[in-house]
Amino acid sequence: MQILASLREVFTNASAWRPGYAALARLLAQGGGHPPALAAKALQTDPGQTGCAYADGELLPLLGKQGRFIDQEAFDPERAEGHDA
Repeated sequence: MQILASLREVFTNASAWRPGYAALARLLAQGGGHPPALAAKALQTDPGQTGCAYADGELLPLLGKQGRFIDQEAFDPERAEGHDA
């Protein structure tokens, strides 16, 4: 989310990629992910607001509620919604 906030400083229309982040959010809501300390993410801070309505209204609150991280590498394009098999 920090990267998204930084990108939006230059590319004001940048937004979180909904198909990918929705899949990751589902995994996180189901108990996936890990505590920040397990992946050297303890120093990453909540950007507060990214300026992206989806990230600010859904993703950041979920991360805060869960108190966990889920890595982008957990995204499996074969299992994403809308994937043609």
